[in-house]
Amino acid sequence: MANAAADNHGVEPLKKPTDAESAYGASTILADAEKQKPSQTASGNKRPGNLFGSAVDTGASKTSGLDPAYVAKAQLLNEALLDIGMGRYQWFLTIATAVGWFLDQFWLASFTIILPAASNEAQFYFLYQNPTDFMISTSAGLALGALMWPVMADIWGRKQMFTATVVLMGMAGLVGAGMTAFTGLCVVGFVVGFAVGGNQAVDAVYLVESVPASHTWLVAAQGVFWGLGQLVAYAVGWAFLEQWTCGTGPDASSGSFKRADHTGSGSGSGSGSSSSSSLCHYVSNKGWRYTWWCFGCITLFLYLVRFSIRMYETPKSLLARRRDDEAVQTTRDIANANRQITWLNEAAFARVESSMITEEAEEEETSDAERAGGPISKRGLSASIKSVVAALGPMGLCSLVLLWASIGLTFTLQSQFIQLYLATKGVSAVTATSVSRPYWFSRYVYISICAIPGPLIASALVEAKFLGRKRAGALLSLLSGIFMLASTGARTRNSLLAFECILSFLQYALLAVVTLYTVEVFGAPIRGAGIAVTGLSWRFFGLVAWIVAGYSSSASGAAVWFSGALAILVSGLWILLPVETRAKAAA
Repeated sequence: MANAAADNHGVEPLKKPTDAESAYGASTILADAEKQKPSQTASGNKRPGNLFGSAVDTGASKTSGLDPAYVAKAQLLNEALLDIGMGRYQWFLTIATAVGWFLDQFWLASFTIILPAASNEAQFYFLYQNPTDFMISTSAGLALGALMWPVMADIWGRKQMFTATVVLMGMAGLVGAGMTAFTGLCVVGFVVGFAVGGNQAVDAVYLVESVPASHTWLVAAQGVFWGLGQLVAYAVGWAFLEQWTCGTGPDASSGSFKRADHTGSGSGSGSGSSSSSSLCHYVSNKGWRYTWWCFGCITLFLYLVRFSIRMYETPKSLLARRRDDEAVQTTRDIANANRQITWLNEAAFARVESSMITEEAEEEETSDAERAGGPISKRGLSASIKSVVAALGPMGLCSLVLLWASIGLTFTLQSQFIQLYLATKGVSAVTATSVSRPYWFSRYVYISICAIPGPLIASALVEAKFLGRKRAGALLSLLSGIFMLASTGARTRNSLLAFECILSFLQYALLAVVTLYTVEVFGAPIRGAGIAVTGLSWRFFGLVAWIVAGYSSSASGAAVWFSGALAILVSGLWILLPVETRAKAAA
C-alpha cells in the first residue's frame, strides 16, 4: 500500500528548465507533481493549513540562491511532511527545543543575579577592573557563538550542535562557581556566552526543519520559554542569595560599596574602593556560587532528559548535504513515530535529479561544489556568502541585518541608561546596592513575567492574514521605539517598572518574530550561514552597547532618545524585506 502511494505521488521526468525556471526552482520544475498533489494526508484527514487555516504554499518560487534541484526536492519533502502532519514526534521535539530557549535566558539572567554579590566579595577584584567587564566578555562570547554554531550546524548537521551547546553551558556553570578571581569569572562568562549564542539559533533551525509548514509558527511561540527561563533563574537565585550573601544591599555592613551599581540597572560608573568590600568574605558570600552550581546541575539534568526523546537529524539538513536516502529514511522514521505512513521514497528524489538537465557550458562554469545544494564545507565560504546574499538580495539582506543590529543595540542601551537619566529628574535608581534584596529581585520577577506572553501573542500576529511576519515585525518595532521614548517621562519607580514591563513584552515578541522570519527565509543549505550573519550583527551590537554602558556615565538621556528613535526608524526596514514567509514552507 505504501508502495502504491509512492507510485501515485512520484515525480515524472520533466522537460529541461529554462533560465527563468532555474531561477525560481520548484514552482515550475514540479508543475506536473503539483497536479498530483494530494489534498488529504495518509490518514485520510484534510491537509492542515496555518494557524488560522490558510492554505500553505509548499513551493519555493521566491527563494533565490539555491540549486533548483535542491528546491524541487525540498518541495517534495515539504509535501510529505504536511501529509504526515504534526504528530507525537514533533510535539516532543517542540518541548525539547523549547528547553534550549529556556536555558538561553536562564543563563543570561544568571549573570545579572550573581554579579552584584560577586562584585562585592573581598579580594575578588583588582583596582583597575570594572564589573561590567564581565558582561562585556559574555557579550563577546555571544557574538562568537552566534557566528560559529550555525555554520557548524550547516557542516556537521543540526543534531550534534543541538546537544553540544547545552553540555557546554552546564559544565561552564559548574566550573565558574568555583572561580576565585574576576578574570577567571570573565573567561567562564565568555564560554557560557559562546554556548548560549548558538543554542537558540540551532534550536530554531532544528524545529523549523522538522515540523510541517503549517506549524512553523511554533518557532515564535517558543519565545515564551525566554521569559520562563528568566523567571525561574530569578526565583532560584533569590532563594540562594537571600541566605548566603553579604554586603550588596542598603542595610548591609558594606553597603557603601558601589562596584555593582551598574549591573542590570544603568546607574553608577562601576568604580569604587577595594577596601569597602573588606567585610564581605568568601565564606559568608557563597550564595552566588551555590546559584551557579545549582544552575549547572539543572542544565545537565535537562540535557540528560533529552535522551528520553529519540531525536533524528532533520531531513532538510540531510537533503541539503545530498544524503537523499537518509533524508527519506528520516522522513519515514518521523512518520512511524507519528503512527503515519509516507509516500516519499528514494525514487522520487532520483527522478527530480534526472530531470534537472543543465547545459554543458553551465556545467563547465559552475561545479556542484559551488551550487547551493551541498554543505558549506563542499561549496566553499565565498559561494555560501553569495547564496546568502541572493536569498534576499543585497538590499533585503542589509535590511534584515540592520533589524537584528538595532535590537541588540537599542534595548540594551535603553535599559542601561534610563535610570541614569531619570535620576536627574528625581527618580532614585533601583540597584542591588540601593534597595533591599527582596525589592530588587521582585522587580526582575515582574519584568520576567511580562516577557512570557509577548512571543505567544506574536506567534498569532505573524499568522494573521492582514499582518504576516513583516507587518507584525514593523508594528512591534514601532511600538518598542515609542515606549522607549515615553519611558523618559516616568517620575516614580513604579511608573518606570510599568515601562520596563511593557518593553520586556515588546522585546521578546519582536525577537520571536525576527527569529521566525530569519529561519524561514533562508533555505536549509545556507540556513546556518544566513543565521550566522544576522545573529552576529545582533550580538556584536549588543557587545557595543555593553561597552558604552560600562565606560560611560552620561545622564543626558541621549542614549535613551537615540534608542527610541532608531527603533522607530528601523521599523520601516521590515517593509523593505522582499519576501513574506507567512503560509509558505521553508526550503
